[in-house]
Parts: sequence; C-alpha cells; structure tokens
Amino acid sequence: MAVKLGELLLNEKLITPEQLDEALKSQMIFGIKLGSSLVELGFITEELLCKFLSRKLGVPSVGWRTLSTVAPAVIAMIPAELAEKYRVVPIKADGKKLALAMADPTDFKAIDEVAFVTGCVVQAHIVPDIRITSALSKYYQVRGDIRYLRIEGDISKKRKSAPVAEPVIPAKKIEIPMESDTGELLNIEIPLEFEGFGSLPGYEEDYTTPAGRADRYTVDRLSIEFAGAKDRDQIATVFIKYLGQEFTVGALFIIRNNTAVGWRGVVAGTRIEELENLNILLSKPSVLRDVLETRQFSMGTLIHTPENAQLLKALGVGSGTPLLVLPIIMLNKVVAAVVVSADMDALGTRLLELQKLVYKASLAFEMLIIKNKILMT
Repeated sequence: MAVKLGELLLNEKLITPEQLDEALKSQMIFGIKLGSSLVELGFITEELLCKFLSRKLGVPSVGWRTLSTVAPAVIAMIPAELAEKYRVVPIKADGKKLALAMADPTDFKAIDEVAFVTGCVVQAHIVPDIRITSALSKYYQVRGDIRYLRIEGDISKKRKSAPVAEPVIPAKKIEIPMESDTGELLNIEIPLEFEGFGSLPGYEEDYTTPAGRADRYTVDRLSIEFAGAKDRDQIATVFIKYLGQEFTVGALFIIRNNTAVGWRGVVAGTRIEELENLNILLSKPSVLRDVLETRQFSMGTLIHTPENAQLLKALGVGSGTPLLVLPIIMLNKVVAAVVVSADMDALGTRLLELQKLVYKASLAFEMLIIKNKILMT
C-alpha cells in the first residue's frame, strides 16, 4: 500500500513499536501483508484496522456480509484474470457506477484498468486483504494462500480489541567486529534480539571452496543473489535453483502454527505443483515434527507414518528413498524446513554445502526484515 501503514498506526497509538517490530518479522517470514500480520498476532482487530484505513484514506469500507453476497451478474463484470492481478472484487453496480472492493484503494492503475474494461466510473471501497483473498477464492476460484485462509479461520478467536502492550525492556546491542575493504576495523552494532537469527545448530560457517569444483553453481555464487533479494519469493527461487541442480528432489516448507505448509518443490527441474497444496499436521509423528522439535537435521529413510506417507507421495518418491531434512532457524525459532532427496553418498557429501545455503538464506531473511522496517516506519 502506498501509505506507510506501520507509521500511521504508530502515530494513532493503535499499536506499539514493539508490536510493529513483531508484525514486520512475521510479515517477511510468512509472506503476508503487514495488516494481516497485525491481525493474526492479535495486535489489532480486522474491523478496527478497516475502519481506521477507511477514515485515513477517505474511502468507504466494506463489511463481510456485503462482500459475501455479491450478485453473479456483478462478479461477471470483471474477468477473473483482472480480479486476481489487482486483487479486487466488484460488489455493486448502479448504472455506470461500480463499487469495487480493494485491499489498496490507492492503486490507481487498478482503478483505471477496471474502469476501462467495464466502462464504469469506479468507486473504491477498502476491505482487509484477508477478506479479498477469501472473496477471490469464492467468486473466481482463485486458489487462496493457505496462510491467509488460516488467519481468516482464526479471526473469530481473536480478542475484540488490541491487547495492552506489556512493558518491554529496551533491547541491548551486540557488536560484531568486521573489516572494511581498506582493512579498517569496524564494530557493527545490531539489536540483541537478532543474535542467533540466522543460526544453524552445529554449523560453523566455512568460506573455503573445495578444489576442482569451480564449474558447479555453488552456494558462494548464490550469495550475491541472496544479498540482492527484494522479497521472500526471490530467496525461495534461489533455494529451488540450487536444490534442482544438486538433488533429485527438493522442497521447501513453511512452519506455520501447528502445520508444515508446502511452499516450493522441484523434481528433475520441474515444479511440483501438488506440494503447494500439502499441509502436514505437526501434532502427529513425522520427520518434519522431529526436525521442528530437535532443531537438528534428519537424514535417511523415513519411518512409516501417515504424515510421512503424505510427504513421500507429494515428492513422488518411494518409501525406501533417503531424505535429508534441515530446519531453517530465525529468531531462535524454526520457521521453515528444506527437504531434499538423493542417494545417501550424495546427501552426505552435499550436507555441509546445503547447511551453508540454509545459513545464508536465514541471513538474507534478516536483511529483508530490517529493510522492510526502515520502509514501513
């Protein structure tokens, strides 16, 4: 959204700086909008957020009842491709006037294109992004992001008002000694809360490159792409690029509440679309639950459980196929997992390099969170 939502909410004292920090981290890790992140964490209600933005932007808001009862003839006025592209849903037509539900009513390009396609004067209405996702799924069969759908299902359980923030002890600083290009000794200060943000248990970073392997697309070569990533999906693309080259099968999972949600997958260089619909409950026995609980990697064939069977089926491999599963740890919490398949010898020789990739990717996420915080405040 063109407006700086975080700054607006802080100025109105609807959230605290500490709550904004937590929401920004959740937003970047799980790939949801800042408003949705605040709602999910219980820092603000969906209704209060919508009314606040309606008042600040000077556009009417849309209630869920209105959004859930749109006439088919109105929905048909906007093609599914256009609705998905701009995340908009028509809600009412009155002659040459069209009321349009939008998560971002400042997206004038979307308004202009909808006006051109429909021949109507568009009147923008604001609605939370969570609701837009649900409406797009209902009316246009646009596959909803599991993260948003889960938030929507939890809304009724959230508190009816933003919680009072508990006193927060000011974060201390830790210093990291570094050298500049000229050899000057620098002491870089970062908040104490980021200590261990990109940590990997039992891993000490090794910057040496094995001899005789310069022709391979190594983790070191991917470091530049990690450093230049503008969003979480670019980081995932780097992951998949590496996994598709080095392993028979590769996949990424996001750990969300009590579920491992399929994020990206590749087999023989081809995307595994079925994986993106896979949700594995972490309350039941599985290799993903083991990795989450122990915070250590797992390597070998899987024991037979219904959840492991789901994983193997989604990856398209048999029960005797060895897998290597590594946790991605950020802010001392397992937020994702990497799963790869190859023969045992290949898994063993690639382990250190894959650990390095996981470590660097965690740091890339940290950089994105800091950049996003700068832009949002």
